[in-house]
Amino acid sequence: MTDQDRSGQLLAADSFRVRGIGARAEVRGWSLHAERFARTAADCLRDTTERAWLAESLPGFLAQARADIAAFGEGFPRLELWRRSDDTVRLHLAVRPLPVLSDHLSVRSAHGFSLTDPRRKGPNIERLMALNRDLGAEALLLDAHGNIREGATTSILWWDGDTLCQITDEERVSSVTERLLLDIAHRSGYPVASRRLSLTRLAHFETWAVNALHGIRPITQADSEPMPDPDSPRLSAFRAALDATWEPLHPE
Repeated sequence: MTDQDRSGQLLAADSFRVRGIGARAEVRGWSLHAERFARTAADCLRDTTERAWLAESLPGFLAQARADIAAFGEGFPRLELWRRSDDTVRLHLAVRPLPVLSDHLSVRSAHGFSLTDPRRKGPNIERLMALNRDLGAEALLLDAHGNIREGATTSILWWDGDTLCQITDEERVSSVTERLLLDIAHRSGYPVASRRLSLTRLAHFETWAVNALHGIRPITQADSEPMPDPDSPRLSAFRAALDATWEPLHPE
């Protein structure tokens, strides 16, 4: 599938940061990203014929994607599954340059913003990008009760004392970076909890917005109000531990 063929509906997508080039190209949690893409792609297909096609096509696609990503080098590639205008489904790799990285983030709440299949990364990407542009910040998506679900491009984690908390809500994208950080917390002896976080309580906690591109970014402002400063030694330790999860695209 060529760039000219990328018309129709984006069914599933998975993006991640790449560092290095060729034999040195690495991705944080590559195997987890590949597994999530495979699962998401299979879940959005219509019937057994399409799922059989995916099962046959995906291994070769991922093998070629690894080679193409490594050859491109540092960047922000995206694995994609499209339903084209002729109703066929096709896999595609979009190789993209690395955007400007940042180490902190401002967020704004987006009330009443609903998503198509919020657990699936892909069909909502363009709308979420437009929302962020309109708000001039990372959008915080809320449920009907004013609880935070996720950021437009990030997963939300926060610290309640020494406990690292994740959002209790299945109506959101399953985050690879969140999973890696929760594993790090377990190994480091920090308690981990799954809770709800209301927008009105957000300013009480050190809060991280995390994703595969930027890693960990402390939220410094929420709806133009200042957030608590992060615990710098703990933040540095988790960033270092997350950097230890880089894995080669072509393991020896």
